Amino acid sequence: MLSTKGEQSKSVDSLVEILEFTHFARVFRFNQTAEIGRKKEIFHEIKVSVVMELV
Repeated sequence: MLSTKGEQSKSVDSLVEILEFTHFARVFRFNQTAEIGRKKEIFHEIKVSVVMELV
């Protein structure tokens, strides 16, 4: 389950996952290294979840 709110325990009960899929595209991510700096990495997939909040 995903939560965009700060209180995860409160919002998890009211979220329903509708769809989960993998989108294939070239994406650049910048990860921090042990030294001061960042390392650029190329990924070819993004995991996507579509959720609905029940009110």
